[in-house]
Amino acid sequence: MNTQVLLFLGKAALLTIAFVLMYRLLLRRETFHGLKRGALMLSLVLSYVLPLTVITVHRDVRKSPAAQTVTASQPVAAPINQIQPIFPVAETSAPAQTVTGTESAAIQAPVEKDKTAVLLQILLAAYLAGLIVMFMLRIRSILKVSAIVRGGETVERGDGYRIVVTHKNVSPFSWLGTIVLREKDYAGIDNNVLRHEKAHIAHGHPSELMLLDFMSLFQWFNPAVWVLRRDLCLVHEQQADADVLKSVPDARPYQFMLLSQSQGGLAFNIVASFNGNGVESRIDMMNRKRSGRRQMLRFLYLPVVMCISLTLTANVAYDKISGESTVSSDTVYTYTVNGQEGKIVVLDMNTLTLGNDQVGIGKKPDNDYIYFVDGKRVDRETVNNIRFLDIKSQFTIMDKAATDLYGPEAVNGVRVIETKGGTVIEGELKRPEIFKDDKIAHEYVDLGLSVKWATCNVGARKPEDNGNLYSWGEIGPTDIYDPLSRLTSKWGSNLSGFTKYNLDSENGTVDNKTTLDPEDDVAHVVWGGKWRMPTKQEQVELRNNCTWEWTTLNGVNGYRVTSKIPGYTDRSIFLPAAGAADNLRYEYGSTGYYWSSSIESLDDGRVLCFSAAIINITSRYAAISMGSRECCYSVRPVCQ
Repeated sequence: MNTQVLLFLGKAALLTIAFVLMYRLLLRRETFHGLKRGALMLSLVLSYVLPLTVITVHRDVRKSPAAQTVTASQPVAAPINQIQPIFPVAETSAPAQTVTGTESAAIQAPVEKDKTAVLLQILLAAYLAGLIVMFMLRIRSILKVSAIVRGGETVERGDGYRIVVTHKNVSPFSWLGTIVLREKDYAGIDNNVLRHEKAHIAHGHPSELMLLDFMSLFQWFNPAVWVLRRDLCLVHEQQADADVLKSVPDARPYQFMLLSQSQGGLAFNIVASFNGNGVESRIDMMNRKRSGRRQMLRFLYLPVVMCISLTLTANVAYDKISGESTVSSDTVYTYTVNGQEGKIVVLDMNTLTLGNDQVGIGKKPDNDYIYFVDGKRVDRETVNNIRFLDIKSQFTIMDKAATDLYGPEAVNGVRVIETKGGTVIEGELKRPEIFKDDKIAHEYVDLGLSVKWATCNVGARKPEDNGNLYSWGEIGPTDIYDPLSRLTSKWGSNLSGFTKYNLDSENGTVDNKTTLDPEDDVAHVVWGGKWRMPTKQEQVELRNNCTWEWTTLNGVNGYRVTSKIPGYTDRSIFLPAAGAADNLRYEYGSTGYYWSSSIESLDDGRVLCFSAAIINITSRYAAISMGSRECCYSVRPVCQ
């Protein structure tokens, strides 16, 4: 959260600086007073809005046919739940750097991130302290002005204004429909002074100035905000001066009066004061020729800065990434059941056909399947009416295995679908031993380690697919990438306090849990069976006992992780650079982050409850690091 807030403030400050610089270069000396007021106020509003803007490009990133491969049937000696090659497809390797298990520099990332987190907390605390101080000073000024108005005597009321006379030594000013004058000035007050203050009230300058003051508090540290405020005050005075000059034949007496009263009484920075700063600029503006229509083109700097900002700071999220091929890319395995060879086809997304609000199972050429849904025999029409979002898993049994299990009528294959309903209907489904623990829908590779690693991410169908992004401890994919909507995870944050998985009473409820419970483990909840998220120790084991090579698989960047354990060196998994939803940036293709189920612990024994251990991959390194629990990262499951 600290990073997100400070990043937002930094972007807002830079935008304010850009808007102020462009205003002072292009508009400061023009006579469009009303439009200049609008430009200045809009600049401050946009400086807060633009950093929050997220551009979502609904784009289906399709791979070219040349990048697609059709998987041929691969004979294996072991049953399907012990298949070693992961989805055997052709790969093309880009020039890459191999990261070995002995590399230690990247492993220091947790300590460095710990120091960074402390620094960010200090910066945020300093910012909040300054914000409170500036807010209190602003309230104090308002109370002082209110006391002067209440303590004065109302001597005149007009159309939308009143005149209050005070014994305080203050410069004439207007505030919320009230004009305040000193006692010694009231009897001999110049009518032009009253016209000036009435113009402030008529144009709403005092209210506008108060609104700007409270909006600018959030950038109290930014000098550009104070420059913007001074420019707006000057425009207010210039606009009021212009109204006065409409009713006088000669501007020189009024200008001499401004000079003579420029050293008047006390002025407040929250009100529209007659003898405010910038008298020379005001007189210069009175003597300037009125700006022509062509000069209005200078206001185009506003959309120009907006477009540049959106290009540089907005997040562009590619929300659909899929393959495209003129041929089927289903994954096909051959295996042996009761001495008979058969095939299993793990369906690829390309076998789905879209309907209006439904996704049905598309029929393959020359196949007339037998269909089972949740264990019950159904017809094809029933299958076509199933929404894709309601499907948990699906697979096809082909050839000899199909007829062995279901008889001659299954000669064209059997398609088995499991929905998310949770209740299996009684029926005639025959589920052989090879389908236990969901190993068909979710394959693994035995790398000779303490656990077996899944071949694809949660939410993915193939090793190179991104899959879904999850916050730590949450079981639903995270679709909201706006940082202000992701200030905390399901179980709290470092600032709001944690309600679970916490060891420090100062950070919230203490339960002394350092590993996710099964009900909070998205790999276990979504995949079922023995699947779960890896612990930090299991990620370290993978990191240190495998060779990590940055490469590409079907056009997708990532790491091929190959075992170094004797007898397993021909086995590997692929971790795609699936990106993340963090700090308004979606880094698909260049970076990947993979959650563990463990709260981050350092070598010195400290436990950082606000973070969990992760595998962090880039083209330069693969490291065991840590990520804030509210961040949105990938999950690669393991099983025993």
